[in-house]
Order: sequence, then structure tokens, then C-alpha cells
Amino acid sequence: PNAAAGNGSLMRTAAVALANLGDDEAIAESAHAVSAITHGDPLAGEACVLWCIAIDRAVREARLDGVRDGLDLLPWERADFWRARLDEAETRAPATFSPNGYVVTALQAAHAAISQTPVPADGPACRHLQDALEAAVRIGHDTDTVAAIAGQVRGARWGASAVPTAWRRPLHGWPGFTGTDLVRLGVLTARGGVPDELAWPEATTLLPWARNAEPTRVCVEVPDELVGDVGGRLVAGNLPGLPGAVDRGADVVISLCRVGRRDVPAAHADGRPVEHVQAWLTDTDGTGDNPNLDFVVADLVDVVTDRLAAGLTVYVHCVGAHSRTPLLIAACSAALVGLPATEAWERLRGLLPVQDHNRAFADLRARLTATDGAAT
Repeated sequence: PNAAAGNGSLMRTAAVALANLGDDEAIAESAHAVSAITHGDPLAGEACVLWCIAIDRAVREARLDGVRDGLDLLPWERADFWRARLDEAETRAPATFSPNGYVVTALQAAHAAISQTPVPADGPACRHLQDALEAAVRIGHDTDTVAAIAGQVRGARWGASAVPTAWRRPLHGWPGFTGTDLVRLGVLTARGGVPDELAWPEATTLLPWARNAEPTRVCVEVPDELVGDVGGRLVAGNLPGLPGAVDRGADVVISLCRVGRRDVPAAHADGRPVEHVQAWLTDTDGTGDNPNLDFVVADLVDVVTDRLAAGLTVYVHCVGAHSRTPLLIAACSAALVGLPATEAWERLRGLLPVQDHNRAFADLRARLTATDGAAT
């Protein structure tokens, strides 16, 4: 084993960091141990320590420069070596770090892509994730490895909700895992393997809980006056209304809340596939509860618009259809027919059990209205 192949150990550091968040000593010990399974060169272990600390700081402190905090966990002479390498990554052109099959240059390439790609001043800041990933790939050579390494820190900083649906949809791997499974495993790892009070994200179904919380099933077609004649059908409702929507032929289900792993079938009885898009929206009003709200809603509007144009039936739901579902429908209305989102929201009161209790959602509706119905 040698450091030249140490990229592989760097690529699997995210799980080590998530499993030990807030405990630097445990992170360092685990990073060395996991790296040593396949790579005996100390450089590989040191790189993993630095990168795991960077991931920890991105998750807990929303920082992209946490890699330098890891220097304190290395012997002083090794810290000096890596400090100089980080200085190079922050000051030299990213293309300098190619070829990058060597663990040191791989880390430098990833750090250069992160540190030298500006956070967008206009539009959602979380687009930094996409911009910096593109910068990592453009460095060249071992592009998949460098992008994977860089993506760990950027994903830790901006969250799963910053990854566009179009990027998540094609993800697949053994044993049949998808992008949704990666989110599930990431949540469980960060929670020490313990699901939440509803057994999410491991629960097979959340329908019994939802039916108890929301006894009335809601599943209504959105009228053309709100979305126009777009080819497909847009249906809105709540989680208890989900089975009925699927039974009536929904081709796409967009879930804006927690769902069970088997609540949305992969296909209809006749074999037609059911596309399931899961978004990360929280119907709470605390600061930072929905840090990428504008981006997530705009991304979902694009998904709805694309699927409707293809003549598909799209079912949008949250737990009760009180806030998240009408927010997305109002945003779709703004994009599809130019109806101000605040007006669309009011018209939805007769169709859905709309409730005004989320200031962040209200602020987004106002922004969509202020831009004459154009999606943010």
C-alpha cells in the first residue's frame, strides 16, 4: 500500500466524520484506522484526518476552511508539511494540481476548487456546491476522485438540499441504492444509527401516523387557471391521500415531508414506473430550518414543469397540505402562468387546508410576487 493510491481512503472519509461529529480526537483516530485498512503510507492517514475535520467544521460551523483546524491533530513537523501544501492550494491556480492521482495533490486539487470558487453573490448561495464541483472536474486527470473528495466538504456545508434533482435522479449503486438511500444513510450515521421518533428514515411506512395526525384525505387536481394547459395533470394533497393518488395513476410523486421507505411504490400494477422525488423542506419557522429554501423550491418548480410538459400526472404532497404543498403549487403557478405567488396562495384556500404560520414561506411568496411571477 502507498500514498499514490491514497485517494481511495480520502473518498470514504465523509462517513468517518459524520459518525464522530464534535469529537476531534475520535475523528482523527477513526480516520487513521479506516485509511490504514487499505493504505499504509502515513500521508494517506494524515490527509484523511485533515479532510474529516474539514467535514466536521462544515457540518457544525458552516465553514469551508475547517481543513486547517486538522493541523493541530498532527505532529508539528507533519503539520508544517501540510500547512505548506494548503497554502499552495489556496494561492495557485487549481489546474496546477494535475495530475492528481497522488493523495497530496488530490487533496490540494479538492481544496483549491473549494477555496478558490466564490460563493455566489446573486441567487442562492448553495449554488456554490455546483460551481465548485464543476471547478474540481475542470482540473482534469482523476476527475471523479477529486470531485468526490471536494463534494464531501461542500455537501457537508450546503446540505443534501443543495444537490439538484437532476443530479440525484440518476444516482445508483450496489445493492440497488439510490440518492435517497445515501441521504438515509447519512442521516442515520450522523444520528449514531438511531432513527427519529417516527423511526424515520428507516420506517417502512409513515401512513398510519399520518392518518392519525390528518384524518381527512386530501387529493385534488389543480385547476388550469393556476397552472395553465400544460399537457399533464398537477394534483395536490396530503400524505394520507398519497395511496389514492398513486392508484389513480400518478406518474410522479413529489414528497415535501418525511415518508416511509415503501410508501411510494416503484411501479404501478401494470409495470409503469413511479418517479419519486423527495425534497428537504421543514415546516418550522426557526432560523436556518430551510437554509436553501429558494433553491429547493425553484428546483422543484423545474421538475414539475418538465414532467407536466411530458404529459405526466404529478402528485405534490406534504403531511397535511397546510403549508409546504400550497407553497410549491403557488410557486408553480407563478412560473407557469405568471400569477403572483401570493394571489395563487389565496386561490388555493378553497382547494387545500391552507394555513399561514411559516414566515419563511410567506417571505418566499412575496419575493416571487415582487419579481412578477418569475421563479427565483
